[in-house]
Amino acid sequence: MSLAKNKELLVLFYSTVLIFSSEALILRIFPSLFPILCSIPLIFTGQIVSKKNFFFSIIFTNIGFFLLSINDAYFFNLKFTLRFFLNYVTTSTIIFLLFTLLNLYKKKLINSEKVMIFFTLFVLSLLLVFNFFYYYQIDHQELKDFISQFFSNVVKNSNIQENIISEERIDFLIKTIPSLNAFVLMTFLIINFFLTNIILKKINFPRNYSIEFSKFFLPVKFFLIFNTLILFTILLTGDLKFYFFSAAIVLSFLIFYQGLIYSHQFLNSLDVNFFLKISIIFLLFIFLGYVLFLLVFLTGYYISLKRIITKKLE
Repeated sequence: MSLAKNKELLVLFYSTVLIFSSEALILRIFPSLFPILCSIPLIFTGQIVSKKNFFFSIIFTNIGFFLLSINDAYFFNLKFTLRFFLNYVTTSTIIFLLFTLLNLYKKKLINSEKVMIFFTLFVLSLLLVFNFFYYYQIDHQELKDFISQFFSNVVKNSNIQENIISEERIDFLIKTIPSLNAFVLMTFLIINFFLTNIILKKINFPRNYSIEFSKFFLPVKFFLIFNTLILFTILLTGDLKFYFFSAAIVLSFLIFYQGLIYSHQFLNSLDVNFFLKISIIFLLFIFLGYVLFLLVFLTGYYISLKRIITKKLE
């Protein structure tokens, strides 16, 4: 019993050190990409240690980063700010929830589609609480001035008409930033999960969980809810408009994910080398950027719409 307990404590210690050191390394090398890349060490650790050890590793690393951030402390010449801590605690919480849902899927208590649906609804709940109690209650004048100055500089260096910049449009952009961040976070979390699984497979490490990346069909009711939210966004005014639009952006992740599954299947159907496929994806992302995201979303939207039309015709 004592030997088994010591082994558990040793695993917990190493997993905590792994996460802590990896996050610090990412902050050192890619500070601006930290919100996107910080999920990789968490996913990697969660896939190779027990759920219990993973939970306590998250708790200990959160406590460590919190203590460093409230004191503006330096660790190996890295300054850990409160913003860094908030990014980490948000990502670690969402990942732990995802792994909890995957554990339920592993036990066959829910199906793979509900994993993504519950995951999205949880993120949506966090976003709405954050917006209601904090983000929509504070003054964003400094951010407004920055965005206004940024677009003014863009207009000066291009042929864009200056009247496209208005206070109303800047305010709209500011109030949708949290939902856009949530969408990006979920997207890269799933991509990082997929890439981490590939790495673990290549180095012959056992994996605790897997996402069925071969099929996903968005329930019709969620597709209808998404379109209803868009409709209400057009009709409503005030903060209520932004709540509905923010909810629509987060729910659009499910449509995007459906398109991502189809795109993955399409790439798999191509008879080319795996690393060539990765290179193609990377180049498309670099040169197309948001256009690629839009194409994947439109693919998912088309699939959902086609399913509804097909069912009505049957």
